[in-house]
Amino acid sequence: MRRLAHLTAITLIGAVLGTLSATAETPRIDRAPAAPFRARALTGETLDLGGLRARGPVVLDFWATWCQPCTQSLPEMEGVYRRLKERGVTVIGVSVDGPRNQARVHPFASKLGLSFPILFDAGGSLQRDYQVRAIPTTIVIDSAGAIVYAGEGWFPGETRKVEAILESLLAPASGSPQP
Repeated sequence: MRRLAHLTAITLIGAVLGTLSATAETPRIDRAPAAPFRARALTGETLDLGGLRARGPVVLDFWATWCQPCTQSLPEMEGVYRRLKERGVTVIGVSVDGPRNQARVHPFASKLGLSFPILFDAGGSLQRDYQVRAIPTTIVIDSAGAIVYAGEGWFPGETRKVEAILESLLAPASGSPQP
């Protein structure tokens, strides 16, 4: 009984902290230059931010297998990826799972139907470079290399906001002929 009360208290504290972070945007790095990186994805392919930016905007979606909000946000981000990848948007899932949970990442991603590339950041270098303080965190980088959005947490409507930002980055310049 005492253990159940302890677990309930921990769950409530986690829910409150998750709610507080779920609505917080992260202005501390907005419009800052994105830190360059070169890393190997789960598939073995090497991802280089400079090369990816040459195709269009890049989304870094930091998550973990133990993160409950991530189980809701990741399938939505997969939808964004599928809708916009042909227009040059790259979504990269950045797993912050530590060494003990790395074996769970691939089955977790498969279960959620994720097809975008996934990187491990067990050492935390990307988290430090992008000042990630909460999971999930979504970073949008424009093709010029500037961070145009950084959002902590997830709540209904967040993914639509990210997609609208990406659409604005993909919009043709004024005066350009439209297809």
